[in-house]
Amino acid sequence: MEVTGQERNTSASMYADLLTNALASWDGELNAGALFDHVLACRIEMLSATPSPGDDAYLTLAKEIAYDRALIKLCAAHGIVARAVDFAHPGEERSRLERALSDHGVNLTELTRQRPL
Repeated sequence: MEVTGQERNTSASMYADLLTNALASWDGELNAGALFDHVLACRIEMLSATPSPGDDAYLTLAKEIAYDRALIKLCAAHGIVARAVDFAHPGEERSRLERALSDHGVNLTELTRQRPL
């Protein structure tokens, strides 16, 4: 079955909607160190959740949402504009925000490599 542009946009907007709801349910504020640790922990969890046959797709999705929510919060703390509605293509937006953070001296890729999965 071929996926049309309309169906692709619907699923992308569903992701943005899920992410928007996750951001709305963010409880309290974390200090800079705790937020940073949370982002790295979520990123490690997301990267370790490579879906394979028999895996729970919902768990994989939840880990991606958790990381993207934390990533948006970290970007905001660094003055980088990051919005859930921009996650029509989550992987692309995630990469863009990670590059923007790297430009601000926060290289999440390198920092993740320094921590065990």
